[in-house]
Amino acid sequence: MQWDVMMLIAVIIFIVGLFVATLNITLRTKGLKRLYWLFCSLLIGLGSLAVIYFLAFPEQPTLPVGNLSGEMPAALGLAGLVIRIGISAALIGFIVMAARRLILLSKKPDAR
Repeated sequence: MQWDVMMLIAVIIFIVGLFVATLNITLRTKGLKRLYWLFCSLLIGLGSLAVIYFLAFPEQPTLPVGNLSGEMPAALGLAGLVIRIGISAALIGFIVMAARRLILLSKKPDAR
């Protein structure tokens, strides 16, 4: 297997795993936390679907002369940006969750 294919498979597994994790947290939380995690999972999911759509049905940008420009379509770049925002928001949420747990663990009185 080529390195590019293995890297692509790893990225797909990471994004799907992150999407499933944010959906799981969304179902377990309440209030504004639920809204935050729902927002993260929607960004990741919708961005992924948009990337899949643009890769399945590529739009060939052409120059005014009629030649292919070879540039990435702007819509594909926007879909990638949406995914990056969702992943960044989810990772910030995971860091906040971990920090809260560490703070709560350090504030527990000794049980003697």
